[in-house]
Amino acid sequence: MMKNPFFLTTDGYGGRGGIAQYNRDLIKAVSESSKVKSVTIMQRKIFYKLGKIPNKVELVKNTQNSKIKFFISILGLLFKSKTYDVVFCCHIHLMPFAWILSKKFKCPIVLTIFGEEAWNPTKHRFANYLCKKINYLITIRHYTAKKFIKWSKNKNIKYFYIPNSVDQDKFKRIRNNLKIKKKYKLKDKKIIISCGRMDVEDKNKGMDEIIEILHELSLKIKNVYYIIIGDGDDKARLEYKAKRLKVDHLILFLGNVTEKKKIQIYSLGHVMSMTGSRQTFDRYPYRFVNLEGLASGMHVLCSKINYKSDMLDRNFKMFKQVNPNNKKEIVKKLIYLLKKKKNNYNLNSLNYINFKKKVQHFILNVRST
Repeated sequence: MMKNPFFLTTDGYGGRGGIAQYNRDLIKAVSESSKVKSVTIMQRKIFYKLGKIPNKVELVKNTQNSKIKFFISILGLLFKSKTYDVVFCCHIHLMPFAWILSKKFKCPIVLTIFGEEAWNPTKHRFANYLCKKINYLITIRHYTAKKFIKWSKNKNIKYFYIPNSVDQDKFKRIRNNLKIKKKYKLKDKKIIISCGRMDVEDKNKGMDEIIEILHELSLKIKNVYYIIIGDGDDKARLEYKAKRLKVDHLILFLGNVTEKKKIQIYSLGHVMSMTGSRQTFDRYPYRFVNLEGLASGMHVLCSKINYKSDMLDRNFKMFKQVNPNNKKEIVKKLIYLLKKKKNNYNLNSLNYINFKKKVQHFILNVRST
């Protein structure tokens, strides 16, 4: 029975993006199990303030933002008497470290996978080879699990489907914040929101697509306004693009914001749009930003789903889908959604309570020896 798990993560607390959020949710759910005594985390990066770390969770210090310190800390664990009964590897690239620790502690490895990073073999051959040694797999998507199992040739692995979740109550508490509306002059605006990292290697995830059609859309919806939340090394390019297309007056680049402010902004939005058109863009509908959009009462516009296992999920009907490469279709769908009233979606099957139940079920099925 799992009592003292060890987590290796790229980022989590003080992290950014969906993987960091999932790691935090998973760690929290594991720590809340009555079977678990303590949880130890070692993570590679910290971008922002750590935020609240749950009880029973210890974050190993002085390992972040330095590959050398991270490696030395891993080596240090090999000479300590403290033991762990499960090693969670929260990214394929960390597999060599997870394997070494599993040998030291004589315990199983749990790998968590998300999207395109696990669809094909990585550039790290040793990490790919070690994927055959994994005992358990946690995945947010059946499609990703099938792709991973096929290339890794790990036929004996036990995998658990635990998709993203959202705390709907947190987003329901704040609605139509007047201070934010006044501060950013958003009165009577029909607001489209996109939220996510803006990284050079991660272009065309939804922001470009809205910037490109914003002028045409503004001719049909006079009071349309676009808010982009997030930061990264691609932000300057997007800002320049907005100026070049002469739509910068219709866009607010907010950068990174606190969770509270993000929820306040969401309360004013009409449509959450992440219509990524990049060929490798993961069209996973349960992206955190999409779930948060629904929880805030917004309509969610996303790229058309193209995998059979996704199409069979009835909950996906809550998301409005569009061909991200068809600008006319995006404009038409946005006009339709911006004219509709906001909605109160039933997200009971996607809430954190259900997520926690699935994690508890997983814990009961893991043998630590």
